[in-house]
Amino acid sequence: MDAEKLSEAQLLAREILTGDVLFTDIEPFLKPWVQVEDKAAALEKSLKNPDANDFDAGVIVAADMLRNGAILPDWLAVFAADVLEGKRKRPTKPGQSEYANWIRDYKIARAVFEVSVRFGMPQYTNSDTSRKLTAAEVVAESGQLSLYVVHHAIRRFGGEIERLILPQSLKN
Repeated sequence: MDAEKLSEAQLLAREILTGDVLFTDIEPFLKPWVQVEDKAAALEKSLKNPDANDFDAGVIVAADMLRNGAILPDWLAVFAADVLEGKRKRPTKPGQSEYANWIRDYKIARAVFEVSVRFGMPQYTNSDTSRKLTAAEVVAESGQLSLYVVHHAIRRFGGEIERLILPQSLKN
């Protein structure tokens, strides 16, 4: 890969790692939303007694709606106000949460997938002696991450990233 293409790949990786994750990207991973037609009703129900993932989904949806000038439904407005006033805290339980670093890992796995597709390079290699540049190495360098963290993120999401609807820029 020439220096110009490598620079483009690193720029793409940095944009994904530092940008906002759109709610529509992470929607397939949120448990109550996959099988329910009325997503607003599912979110409202899950916010009555949320786990950490449900709480995060509520915050992401409320923030996205506010940024886009949408009017929040009453139940979501009350939730957002309670969070802002400190009346509602993100649920925690002893030990590391199963959702710890979830968004970070999602962004990493997504960046690896997109760099791999756009620049025609393997996502990673299982060989320590391989001289071929991989998308995982580009993302690790771009995000100043260890290769171990990048490989962990790829394993965490497995083939799920590939099942997402690809952005228009990758479909061409």
